[in-house]
Amino acid sequence: AERGRRSVRWPRKMMAAAIAAAVLVGTAAAAAGPLWERYFGHLDEGQQAVIDSLSATPETLPAAESNGTVMTPLAAFGDRDFYYLMLEIRAPEGTVLPDYGEEKGYYQLFGDVPGEKISLMDGDGQELYNNREFAWMPRTGEDNVLTAVLRLWPAEGVDFSDGTDKILHIPGLWVQSPDKVYTPVLTGSWDFNIGAHSGGVESRTPDVAGVTVESEDCGTMTLEYLRISPLGMRIRYSWSDPVEGVWPSAELAVVMKDGSEVSLANSVGSAGEDWSEAYGPFDTPVNIEQAAAVRWGDAIIPLEAD
Repeated sequence: AERGRRSVRWPRKMMAAAIAAAVLVGTAAAAAGPLWERYFGHLDEGQQAVIDSLSATPETLPAAESNGTVMTPLAAFGDRDFYYLMLEIRAPEGTVLPDYGEEKGYYQLFGDVPGEKISLMDGDGQELYNNREFAWMPRTGEDNVLTAVLRLWPAEGVDFSDGTDKILHIPGLWVQSPDKVYTPVLTGSWDFNIGAHSGGVESRTPDVAGVTVESEDCGTMTLEYLRISPLGMRIRYSWSDPVEGVWPSAELAVVMKDGSEVSLANSVGSAGEDWSEAYGPFDTPVNIEQAAAVRWGDAIIPLEAD
């Protein structure tokens, strides 16, 4: 992602599915919810409780220093499909990190040549592929400080919940111009082991046997798998009458007990001739205890506690 939050287009060809993954952890100041309002916006008590429960381990990810710049994890949490890291970047005293508008450029945590990319490695140095995006938080008034939030999406074979080392490497800070010219601002090596901890995951996989909806172009769509967690959903389905170049879909939303609905912020997935699967995050965490059902098109799938 070049500018923080953005959707990812589904590939229009058959490819291996991006399968599960994830768990989290890392911070641990009490009441983590209010800190995350800088990113999510206002959180109600239930949403704050979700974040606090997923951030409840006592360990704290340590800060890392390189070439005089200190990067400090302020908070981190996640579940089986998403990992959020709030990171303070503090340049040496006397350094000014200007504010940029899009007409002048914007900050990136990577450059445009080999060796200048963010990476995630296992304990043996093998790359763990993942999707990622980041957003910049409002400035605090200090000229030498920026705060970023990174959201990691797992790729096939990556499992944050297995308790093994997963080293997130950040190579520095760049400014990307509107013409995509990258100018280094701070370079070095900052590493964070986001996989050394694990925590409880509250997710539900409701019974979807017999759940179908009709597609205008591709016949009957059959739901094969659904998982919902406080941070997002994952779905797989197939259809009866394939049409070349057509990938049917149905709206996916969580129906809360008060009647309101919560949809995904965006999604990424893969598809074949007669099947599709995808996963994506909510705009803000969802209190699963207050969720009554999932709606897929005109089909309603009740949620019951596991």
